[in-house]
Amino acid sequence: MSVLIIFIRCKNHLFLPALLLLLCNCVQNPEEVVAEWEEEGWSKVRTHGVVKEFVRQGKLSSEKAQAIEASWIERGKRKTKVYPQTSHYYSAIRFFCEDGDEFVIVMRKRK
Repeated sequence: MSVLIIFIRCKNHLFLPALLLLLCNCVQNPEEVVAEWEEEGWSKVRTHGVVKEFVRQGKLSSEKAQAIEASWIERGKRKTKVYPQTSHYYSAIRFFCEDGDEFVIVMRKRK
């Protein structure tokens, strides 16, 4: 996160700081994303695909679905793995890379 501090000049020549937070390029790394989920009671199950620099992310989860299908792309080939939601809820956090590949981190939480 970038922080920019601006000083404003008053009539009596005193400077008052004004703080502006600029949220430029605030893309989290995968470890930060996992840490946030762990704070919510989720645990990491597995990573599928090649972890590398990504441009955006998304998630797939449902408390009503019987299973969650995690999908990722390695060298242009799509792969999948199904996680049945019998004793745990699962969530797939997908990371989309510039080269078209994707990797996914699977998280789970007891029902």
